[in-house]
Amino acid sequence: MKRILAITLLCAAAVVSCQAKEVPNDVQQALISLDKEWGGSGGDTTKLDKIIGDHVLAIGPKGEAQDKKELVAANASGAAGVQNASYTPDEYKFEMLSPDVVVMTHRGTTKGMKDGKEVNESHRSLHVFQKQGGKWQVVANAQLPIEK
Repeated sequence: MKRILAITLLCAAAVVSCQAKEVPNDVQQALISLDKEWGGSGGDTTKLDKIIGDHVLAIGPKGEAQDKKELVAANASGAAGVQNASYTPDEYKFEMLSPDVVVMTHRGTTKGMKDGKEVNESHRSLHVFQKQGGKWQVVANAQLPIEK
């Protein structure tokens, strides 16, 4: 399943590189802000509902297909019970497919404590943002854990 996801992401990157335009800095900053809000949401479904589009297509960390309900639930359950959580994103890359569609990739690291044990999780994310009704939302998402 990971091989299929990797091939899919490579094909998407090839298409993006053929059509891509430079992403304006203000758009990059707006999307980074949304990503940080998602990462720091602690599973808050109200925040996630605002960031994630109603018809999102998503792939979870184990290769499972997810719709919006499943993606929000997975984020809420993953954050459950983690105390003093911090989210640190970096290595952002952007490609603009149109003025209203931007692809973003990045690394994210979450640290905290759960059940008395240290949590330290890193992942790579691919988000496709679309501007709808004047606001950006995630319309496609894939997340893969980074093996230690």
